[in-house]
Parts: sequence; structure tokens; C-alpha cells
Amino acid sequence: MAGGPSNSPTPRPTAPVRDSRLRVRAIPIFVLLLAEILLGNQLAVVGSPYPLGYLAAHVVLSLLLVGFTGHVFVLSVRLPKVSARACAGLTFLGTLGATVSGTLFLLAGESSSALVGMESLGGLALLGALLLMVFGSVKVPSAPAR
Repeated sequence: MAGGPSNSPTPRPTAPVRDSRLRVRAIPIFVLLLAEILLGNQLAVVGSPYPLGYLAAHVVLSLLLVGFTGHVFVLSVRLPKVSARACAGLTFLGTLGATVSGTLFLLAGESSSALVGMESLGGLALLGALLLMVFGSVKVPSAPAR
């Protein structure tokens, strides 16, 4: 049976596939940032002395966001699309900066500049999460079909 058809299929290259991991992770980040901003607004309405429950929730949510946006930024560094990386970096830096500004706000006697920094950087992080939902899908080469 020499010269007959081979039983082993030859691998064929396929078209690139979309990796939507960043886009999918941007949705809960956006929702958590909205919750964080609304919680911060509630704290501003209540005023000082801040209720411990609201303040603790605000701090825990902020730390959770820093960790989650940092994770997404690390994921984005491994992907080839620069715009997705920039959006993830913007979200992470905005979240980190807002957290630092919030810490300074609490420890430095509620300074207005720290408050403005916290609000501005929180808005920047929200913008980054929105942009990550738009630009977070990345084409990656797929492995040959077997």
C-alpha cells in the first residue's frame, strides 16, 4: 500500500482569534469604580466624622480595585496591542493615584488638594476602564488546527 493517502492530517493555519480577557475584566472594574465613586460621594454628603462602615467599605473597595487593575495591567503587558496596554495602564495608574490621594486626604487633615486629586484620578480610572471595554479585545495568532 505504498503511495496511498496518509491517515495523519496536515495542520492548517487558521485566522487570528480575538482575546477578550481585558474587555471582560473591564466590565467589573467599571462597575466597581462606579460603586467606589458613589460611596465616596455618600461620604462627602455625610461629612466628618465619617461613619466607620462607609469609610471601611470605601478603603476595602479601593484596595480591591488597585489589585484587580494591577492584575489587568500585567495581563495587558503580555499582549501585542498598544492601545489595550495604554488603557489598562491608565486605569491602574488612576486607581493607584486615587488611592494614594485618598490616603493623604485622611492622614493630612482632609486637604482640598488631596480631595481634588482623589476625585480627578478616580474619574481618570473610570475613563480608562471605559476605554478598556472599547479597545480591550486583541487579535492573537491561533495555533494550527490539528
